[in-house]
Amino acid sequence: MKLEQTFFVGVQDVDSKKKITNKALIEMISNISMLHGVVAGQTSAEGVSTVSWIVISWKLKVYDRPQMFSTLRVQTWAQSYARVKANRDYIVYDEADRIIAKATAVWVPIDVKSGRFLRVTPEHMEPFDPEPDKQNFPEFSFPTLRKFELPVLQRQEITADRSMVDYNDHVHNSNYMDLADLVLPEDVYQTTFDDVMIIYKLEVCCGDRIALEYSENEGKHYVAVRSVPKGKLHALIVMSEPNGE
Repeated sequence: MKLEQTFFVGVQDVDSKKKITNKALIEMISNISMLHGVVAGQTSAEGVSTVSWIVISWKLKVYDRPQMFSTLRVQTWAQSYARVKANRDYIVYDEADRIIAKATAVWVPIDVKSGRFLRVTPEHMEPFDPEPDKQNFPEFSFPTLRKFELPVLQRQEITADRSMVDYNDHVHNSNYMDLADLVLPEDVYQTTFDDVMIIYKLEVCCGDRIALEYSENEGKHYVAVRSVPKGKLHALIVMSEPNGE
């Protein structure tokens, strides 16, 4: 079951060139994911949901960036699932029906009452009518991230505040792009990254002290989000310029 939704590119969704940002695109595909859960009868738009789906990984590839005040059309579909994870893909179209971005993500279901991960069952996935043969990035798989070690070129400590968190009481997934911006060197910050991956390991809650650590290796730019003072890895953001399909 594909789901489609239109989105308006507002002033808050663009960069200094008035073109859509990665954060805005991630927010759009995040919203349509949650809407798909509502349509499937698992997520509630008010009150407590039967099942809450939490994203643990994003990959976004951008081919073109529409201007401010454009209207975009986003499609999503469930792709495949195994054990406690389910894969979902996305395509973003502009007003001329051209593909301007593709994405894939891994989501896990949470029992809202207990807070525990649920095993993904056919009953969970049946309302989404998965399409395992339709994949945006057939050769891609998210890395298993047990640890991350590269020389730190720039570091900044901050405290997560109320403006960063969502109704789940932890830092909203698209806000990790803002965290990355805080620590990127000025010359890197001016770069438009058309290939972005975010892997979430541990939620960041309001009031948590975190360190943002910037590294670079072989043309890829990394921001590790770690706890202070223990250094536990909360998330890793990987950004690179386009290098083809």
